Amino acid sequence: MPRIQPNANFHTVTEKTVLDDRKDKEFLEYRRRWYEFPINFIVGGFPIHLDIETTNICNLHCPFCATTFKNWGPYKKGLLDLSLFKRIIDEGADNGLCSVKLSLRGEPLLHPDIAEMVAYAKKRGIIDIYFNTNGTFLDENKINQLIDSGLDRISISFEGISKEVYQRYRPGAEYESVVDNIKKLRQIRDKRNLPHPKIRIQTVLLPELREAFTEYVGFWEKIADEVSYLDARKETPKDKHKGGIADWACPFLWQRMVILWDGTILPCLMHGVDNFSLMSLGNVKELSIKEMWQGKEVFRYREIHRLGQSHKLEACERCSYRAMELEKLEIKK
Repeated sequence: MPRIQPNANFHTVTEKTVLDDRKDKEFLEYRRRWYEFPINFIVGGFPIHLDIETTNICNLHCPFCATTFKNWGPYKKGLLDLSLFKRIIDEGADNGLCSVKLSLRGEPLLHPDIAEMVAYAKKRGIIDIYFNTNGTFLDENKINQLIDSGLDRISISFEGISKEVYQRYRPGAEYESVVDNIKKLRQIRDKRNLPHPKIRIQTVLLPELREAFTEYVGFWEKIADEVSYLDARKETPKDKHKGGIADWACPFLWQRMVILWDGTILPCLMHGVDNFSLMSLGNVKELSIKEMWQGKEVFRYREIHRLGQSHKLEACERCSYRAMELEKLEIKK
């Protein structure tokens, strides 16, 4: 049976995570399904989770990110229409959708309706609502809007603990300003005596950051609820991922689907794949998410992965996430 491990690229280094305080029955069932469905190749009637790309626009140009190199799908810039977002959430809420992440390739705080989107998803009963951000736009007004919206958690990406290292990896951001924004988020949340949003600080564990990582954890654990790191994916144009073969399956196909800002439906995150048409399922403006989730094409993708033959799918062979996971295994070339 193929090796499959949910969240294999994600590592928490603090005692608690942003999920630990959630003890209600619905939440615990959602997290059980998140881990057990891919491990046991179980397909529910609807995705457990949707990655909804509120925008593909980013204000930074990080040298390790596929967005910077424009080799992660097509790059016509845009913002998700609020009415389309509500339609997506309505279908999800009617079919047992548990969680949404409101980010993919861009910076979600650039979307003027981000707080309204969170509030609408929360109103419709979505259990877990979060997004990843670089934190540059977390001013006091935005922080209060997000708290009022009911945002459950927020993941803030931050490389290093010195100005020199941080601004090298986050060109366009100001070190002191972003640190102040994160501290302000914690202060305002605590002053309002609210448990949300839970704050996760995360870094891509680049080689240069490994040596000072203990210091990094010590700095941020006083401010955040969780400190974590992600394995680094190779996503520059020179990185080629073809050729690896392993008895491995991707968990995404049993957990989630992706909706891009223009409504395009993808069966997974397609990390670092420049040609989304290799797996694009159509557009949510014309098709239902449920129909695509239960459709023949996604069933075929799952079956190929279940048999440990992901290399037979061109999009998967180009995927930086798959390449990263295969590097951890003994792979055939």
